[in-house]
Amino acid sequence: MNIREIEYITIPVSNLKVSLRFYHEVFDLQIVDLPNGDKGADMHKMFLDFHEEDKVDNPISFGLIAKDKMADIKAHLINYFVDIVSEPTEKTEVRRNVNSITILDPDKNRIEVNEFR
Repeated sequence: MNIREIEYITIPVSNLKVSLRFYHEVFDLQIVDLPNGDKGADMHKMFLDFHEEDKVDNPISFGLIAKDKMADIKAHLINYFVDIVSEPTEKTEVRRNVNSITILDPDKNRIEVNEFR
């Protein structure tokens, strides 16, 4: 077996409308109807699948890659009143050096936004 990419990530959300607005407005992702009836966010090679639950007891953690500069990313997050959990930090990931900032979505799912250097 030769796995090369991730097709989707399922994100638990307690309020679908709030979450769709967050991911659309903050990350400028197109919201789509998925074949299984769920709502998703199109990321071209993969998609985010939003799964509505009464309460999100086990938030997830995932990373995104941004094409913007970190100063612009941080300013954008501040403009949308997104709580920043971890200020921009330079670090080495598996394959490259990144500048990273960590935020939480409305259900406390942890999102690391990376700018590759």
